[in-house]
Amino acid sequence: MDPMDLRQSDRSAEVDAPWPTALRAITWLAPGIPLAFFEVLCSALSRNLSMPIHLESRDRSSGPMHGDSDPFLEGQADIGFLCSPSYLYLASKPLPSVKLVPAAFAFDLGREDAEPIYYSEVIVRRQHRATSFDDLAGGVWGFNDECSLSGYFSALQQLEESGNDADFFGRHVRTGSHFASIRAVVNGDIDAAAIDSTVLSLHLRSHPDLSGQLRTLTSFGPFPIQPIVLRTGLAPSLATQIAQALLHVHEEEPGFRALARFGLLRLVSITEQAYAEERRALCSLSFPTLRTSSWPHSPSPRSISGGCCPTSAASAPRR
Repeated sequence: MDPMDLRQSDRSAEVDAPWPTALRAITWLAPGIPLAFFEVLCSALSRNLSMPIHLESRDRSSGPMHGDSDPFLEGQADIGFLCSPSYLYLASKPLPSVKLVPAAFAFDLGREDAEPIYYSEVIVRRQHRATSFDDLAGGVWGFNDECSLSGYFSALQQLEESGNDADFFGRHVRTGSHFASIRAVVNGDIDAAAIDSTVLSLHLRSHPDLSGQLRTLTSFGPFPIQPIVLRTGLAPSLATQIAQALLHVHEEEPGFRALARFGLLRLVSITEQAYAEERRALCSLSFPTLRTSSWPHSPSPRSISGGCCPTSAASAPRR
């Protein structure tokens, strides 16, 4: 069905849900995934909806967590691009402020064909002595922020699965962004960091000189791609139209050519089930053990175990 036909049928069926005159979008994923990518995407979506979309970038974290202001609850955002721990937290509140858009990014990773996944790449300097993750024991570990699945939680999950805790590392440094983590590794300020595979690929493409200075020690994942979410109060008919427009964005020229320059293959269908395994893994982390270490600004237990999962999921088996 043509997206415009879907829009007309949905609107006639749900006349009690008025559409706003404009939409407000926030990305927490820039500049790792360049802001220009989200500008092009929102422009394409705006043309399809015949509705202005105002885009804002917030780069202090990968998304709102416990203790942060919630722009969806406060009516400041309708569309969000964020990391999955933030989505799982916001969607699991007693009154969820967001719902998943059933359309997800599939970037060219050189590994799979149009899958909505990504990896966490553990990078070190090319001349670093480490040949495995275990060789990083006692070293300096860097991470971008406490909401990041690829930069923060992937390492916690790896440590717990291997029977270690955060004392495995000698010191931990919050860098503030994936780019800063990459620079810190290159400069020798930290021994290693885990970087979003899409971010690393784009950064090495624009800075080819770094390829000779870095190497990937190991990879964690795959993980479900960073979700697109909508404010729960948004009209269901509009939510459906947004999802359909995103799933067909690859059919639009020249907008999609601009998106393809950032490695996007297309947007594909996704469901909440894609994030269920990650929800269980986050819920089962032993935060009391890790929180006694030197991780700066460690999240409170409610950040994950009190928000990302229902009580029944907390005891679910780990992957």
